[in-house]
Amino acid sequence: MNGQDELREIWSSQPLCGELKGEEIMEVVQRKIRHFDRAIALRNLLECIAAVAVAVFFVWSAFRMPNAVMKTGSIVVAAGAVWIVYYLLRHGQAAPAADPSQDVVGYTRCLIERYDRQIRLLKSVKYWYLLPLYLGLLILSAGRLVDAKSGRLGWWGLGEPAVISAVFAAVWWLNEVAGVGWLSKERARLLSITGHDELTGSGQ
Repeated sequence: MNGQDELREIWSSQPLCGELKGEEIMEVVQRKIRHFDRAIALRNLLECIAAVAVAVFFVWSAFRMPNAVMKTGSIVVAAGAVWIVYYLLRHGQAAPAADPSQDVVGYTRCLIERYDRQIRLLKSVKYWYLLPLYLGLLILSAGRLVDAKSGRLGWWGLGEPAVISAVFAAVWWLNEVAGVGWLSKERARLLSITGHDELTGSGQ
């Protein structure tokens, strides 16, 4: 997934400090809610565009593959990309719009809920995002191994599954380790700075 750099800029664009109180805290939290929502919306848009492009490419590729295994792998990747679009549109949104009549506690809870929602999304990224694409690419790679026209296996044919696994492991780490870790720290920082340690949001 992309957009983590944009999310990291949310707090640094106007850091909170211990001297902010009352209306100032509310204004900053409101601003960060808006920035967070825009960053998530942009991330979802880019992810959906990329997933649609992947789906179209692999459907087209399926018709050009030399054997049934490779065709199956291409279709699985395309189906996984379509599933990503569906999942993001259904579960990847930031959160419902904040009620403008809320006090600072209410706005803080709204931002906490947004953090919690994205933490849950990133913690499950290995299932709804990586696994379908990974399986499809492994099937596609296996199809190359049984392709009678290839004659013999080159270094890429032998090393492709390892490269695919390494890339997907890196993407998993960026999301579930680095991304979740950063969001969790920002969640804790928000609670600490605004003085609402008792808020729990919607849970992680």
